[in-house]
Amino acid sequence: MNKYVRDAVTFPRDAGAAWRHAGAPGVWRELRVRTLDRVWRRGVALVVESVLADVPNRPLPEGVRIAPFAGDDWSAFLALVSERRVASFRARIARGRECLVAWRGDRPVGLTWISTRMDRDIETYPLPLPLDATYHWDLFVDPAERSNGIGTALTFARLHHARGKGARVGWRLVDVDNLASQRTAQRAASESTRVIGEVRYVHALGRSWCNFTANAGTTPTTAKARAALEGER
Repeated sequence: MNKYVRDAVTFPRDAGAAWRHAGAPGVWRELRVRTLDRVWRRGVALVVESVLADVPNRPLPEGVRIAPFAGDDWSAFLALVSERRVASFRARIARGRECLVAWRGDRPVGLTWISTRMDRDIETYPLPLPLDATYHWDLFVDPAERSNGIGTALTFARLHHARGKGARVGWRLVDVDNLASQRTAQRAASESTRVIGEVRYVHALGRSWCNFTANAGTTPTTAKARAALEGER
């Protein structure tokens, strides 16, 4: 019950921020995640694997630095994401997840997440993550900073960060309907990047189900997304 009360209390502020960032579609998203998405949501995503030893070094966008963040004060992030999401970020840190943040000065302009394990709080549980792999998810860039290379920089940064922690490969999901994520994944691909399977997921009434199929991608939609990711580098 507490999460529904929090959703109602935070909606006016979060809707206002969403309007400033994305207009009516942003407000609809804030309403949808509090209502329809809690009842039912389904999708298909490709599982993309990168061999970390093969990840190239790329320069960061001018004026941007990327660093892990595990502090207690998340107030600066309220200009970037909703209060509802900041609450979930605190819970992720408490569970041992790692957050990489792109900063422009003292202002966060993007972030992403890394985990060494799959637990029920991650939507794609029980994706069979290997012991020598890290899972990378939830990459977000300030709408005002998009097309500046920050999303690609965060993608590379989390791969390098995972390699520094001793992982061999990094896994991430790319939704077959999310063209922006596909473009970011393609720009960050190395020669060893490959699609290793497909995930079909359902979220209903606060619970999630995920089915992983290795070497999938034979439907017209998934085949098109797979060709984009595994095409010419």
